[in-house]
Amino acid sequence: MHWIIISGLCAVFFGVQGVYIRYLHLKNISSTEAILFSYFSFALPFLMVPAIKEGFGAIQPGFWQWTILTSTGALAGFYCSIKALKYSEASLVMPVLALSPLLVIPVSALMLKEFPSATALISMLIIVIGCYVLASGGNLAAPFKMIAEEKGVRWALLTIVIWSFVASADKIALGRSSVAVYPFIEAAFITLLLLPLLFKIKIKLKELKYLFVCGALNAGLFMTHMAALAVTPRVSYLIAIKRSGILISVVGGLLLFREKDRIRRLSAAVIIIAGNVMLYIFS
Repeated sequence: MHWIIISGLCAVFFGVQGVYIRYLHLKNISSTEAILFSYFSFALPFLMVPAIKEGFGAIQPGFWQWTILTSTGALAGFYCSIKALKYSEASLVMPVLALSPLLVIPVSALMLKEFPSATALISMLIIVIGCYVLASGGNLAAPFKMIAEEKGVRWALLTIVIWSFVASADKIALGRSSVAVYPFIEAAFITLLLLPLLFKIKIKLKELKYLFVCGALNAGLFMTHMAALAVTPRVSYLIAIKRSGILISVVGGLLLFREKDRIRRLSAAVIIIAGNVMLYIFS
């Protein structure tokens, strides 16, 4: 399967997940900690099947060190992203997360010696421009004001800094294992890190069905992300395509939650998607 198709599926899971988490917060269905725990613990049954089917013989030296690093980073990143969606609108937070390819470029160059072509770089810059149009609202100073006024935006910015390093570290860990095994081990390790939360969180029986969906979505996101990472020419290309899922989040936020400023946000989302299309063409 072509990398653009797998990356596109990853983008769908990314966008739907953003809308769903926003829905849980707006309906006060569960706490941030419970959602975070369900992200990984409830994903394990889905991720376990391909891992057991393939077996764990493909693990190579250095895998566990990198997995500890990526698991810790992924946990921190997911926590920040959930906080971002709790405090700000989905159609505002998700486009900010789309800035991450810009940070992934220097990090992947440093860690993986990956350098995008000039046309691919331009394509990713178009994505960033789309995000800026969405954030500015016609006022060049608006993004800076937004950082001060919107707590969710600050959490989103912290998220993309963390995820830029995790994305490259994931590729290194994946190279020492396999697409079938690595997602399960990483999710299991993160679940172990989250076990202390069980003493603090209270999950009601009626919340379980909603939290189970969190796990299912994250399992899909994990598998498609790792599958795409294994075949995509550059890490930054995958992250750029993945962030195109913000179109789903923007449309979902506008239609389901009646969030504000529809025309500008949808226009900015179209620009971001156009950048992703160019990235595919010129990569």
